[in-house]
Amino acid sequence: MKKILARAWLFGVLLLAASSVWAADHAFFSVGINYLKPADSGYRDVYGGQAFYPEAQAGVRLIKDLYAVAGFGFYTKKGETPDLHLPAKSTQRFYTAGLAYFVQALPNLRVKIKAGAADASFKETALETSVSGSKVGFQAEAGILVLGDVAFTGLNLGYLYATGMVGDVKIKLGGVRASLCIGIRI
Repeated sequence: MKKILARAWLFGVLLLAASSVWAADHAFFSVGINYLKPADSGYRDVYGGQAFYPEAQAGVRLIKDLYAVAGFGFYTKKGETPDLHLPAKSTQRFYTAGLAYFVQALPNLRVKIKAGAADASFKETALETSVSGSKVGFQAEAGILVLGDVAFTGLNLGYLYATGMVGDVKIKLGGVRASLCIGIRI
C-alpha cells in the first residue's frame, strides 16, 4: 500500500512540476477500459488469453502538441495451475510515464503517438506460495481522439512490455493493448 501511495504522490508532483516549470496552459485527464493480450504464454495457460482492466491517464502540455503523460492501470485474474488444477491468482499494476504527440488530422480529430517507460508490478499466488516484484519496461501507443468542446473520446492500440527473472524463470509482463477512453481537456 505504501508503494501505491508513494507512486500516486510522485505522479501528482510530476504533473504539478511540469505545469509550473513549462507554464503549460492545457492539460487532460482520461479514464478508459483496456483489453490486454498477455505477452507471456505461460501466463496465458494459467489465466487465459485476455484481460480487461481500467486505466486512468493525465497529461500536461509541454510545448505546442507535445504532452508529458502518466497513467495507472491494474487487474486481478483467477486461474488454475495446468497440471494439478489448483487455484491461482495474479494481480498486475502498470504505472506509465512518457511523452505523447498529438497531430491535428481534422478540426475535431487528433492522431496520438505515445512512448515512454512502464513499471509493471505483479503478485502471483499459487500452490500456497506468493511471488511478487516489479519490472521496468516500455510502452508504445498510437490512437485517435475525437474532440468535443471540453470532452473527448479516444481509441488506442499499443504495446506495454516488461521482462525479468523470478528465480530461474523468465517472465513477461504486459502485452498488446487496445483501449477505449473518455476524458476532459482543461
